[in-house]
Amino acid sequence: MQQFVSVITNGIKDFHPAYFAMVMATGIVSIAFEGMACPHIAKILFLLNLVFYSILCGILAARILLFRSNVMADLRTFPRVWLFLTFVVGTNTIGAQLIVFRQDTGLASLLWLVALISWIICIYFILSDFIRMPRKRMWETVSGATLLIIVSTVSVALLWVRLLDAAAIQVTYAYLAAWMLWISGFILYLFVIPLIIYRLFFRILEPKDWEAPYWICMGAPAIITLTGSEFVMCMPAVAGEDIREITLRIAIFAWIIGTSWIPYQLFMDIRQFITINIAGPTPLWIKTFPWSRLAFGRRHYFYDPPSWSRVFPIGMYTACTLSLAKVTGSGSLEIIPQYWGWFALLIWSLTLVGTFRAVISLKPPLR
Repeated sequence: MQQFVSVITNGIKDFHPAYFAMVMATGIVSIAFEGMACPHIAKILFLLNLVFYSILCGILAARILLFRSNVMADLRTFPRVWLFLTFVVGTNTIGAQLIVFRQDTGLASLLWLVALISWIICIYFILSDFIRMPRKRMWETVSGATLLIIVSTVSVALLWVRLLDAAAIQVTYAYLAAWMLWISGFILYLFVIPLIIYRLFFRILEPKDWEAPYWICMGAPAIITLTGSEFVMCMPAVAGEDIREITLRIAIFAWIIGTSWIPYQLFMDIRQFITINIAGPTPLWIKTFPWSRLAFGRRHYFYDPPSWSRVFPIGMYTACTLSLAKVTGSGSLEIIPQYWGWFALLIWSLTLVGTFRAVISLKPPLR
């Protein structure tokens, strides 16, 4: 009994903030499958996500109450503080699901407010850590997780516009304020992504250095595309056709950027899965589908909490392509999600199995 209590206590003390990426991933895959006209899968994922979010919020609250010094230490560590933004995005994603599946604008509004306050707090600590951090070259300060600042900013705008649309609020300045937040995220992406490109393509990058959060290089423009498409569909006519046209052009441009990242990210994933922590020839089951290592194998099990950062962009690309196809009337775009969406669900399933294995084993996965 004492050992069990010790395990639970240590689990709360060492709780990884990146676990809220599970909520992000489950939520967006759920919304994507609703758009793909698969309501049963979508609703099951919605109910699961309510459970995941409740459990993770309970653990985070317990950690804040019982181990405040550990939480503050994470918030004051520059590479780790970004991960708290997964709570912001996860909360906004749950709010979006509540609107899609329950039309519950009241609770969704409350979650949006919680996310907004949390976003402000995270931004404060990020800026504070950056100011105190020893001077480094800019490209050395960024990683895939850095892009969570763009994803979180745009997620606040996305839930905002969905709340305005669901509540039938046709107030132009409210839409314009949300639009300014969205465009700020897009501009910030254009500033950050060259630094990451330099790090990935112009420095030596070993397979062990590749991390799942680098998938956010695609996930960030994907959520920019989704939000831009929502603005085009929901923004009042009095806001002006010029803004609609600019928004649609940016959304299409962001989708092209996100699409261009996919081959490289798939290649880097495969390269890593078939080489890291493998002594001797790579087993056939890994060669057949490298992402199987997220869930299976004894010596080859390859999972950590940030693995969920891979699933969210894959699901977001499905959702944003569906939305862009709807707003542009492009039938060819509608074909992509019908295949990519199932790939997203498969990667989600494997990552979930990996999560359960990590929790049940009560020890860190092999990495």
